[in-house]
Amino acid sequence: MRKSLPAMVVLSVLFSATAVVAQYLIIGADQIAGLMTGEKKAALIDVRSPDEYLAGHIPGAVNIPAERIAAEKRRLPKDKTAPLIFYCRGVG
Repeated sequence: MRKSLPAMVVLSVLFSATAVVAQYLIIGADQIAGLMTGEKKAALIDVRSPDEYLAGHIPGAVNIPAERIAAEKRRLPKDKTAPLIFYCRGVG
């Protein structure tokens, strides 16, 4: 039985010489699949706790708990144009 994927949030960060612009989109599983196999392969980041990640996660996802994103930024793709997909279990 296939578990349904949670709603996903995509964070695209565009860097320029003087500013950072961020766009947030809520997308579904079909769009995630397209981004994971596209020309600019997206990075999938599970921002839940390590215990939740170990209990089950989307294949290919890297676990970086939300409160550790800044400290773990070296684990994010070097290509700043690659989409980053962050997901969690949701609100509540």
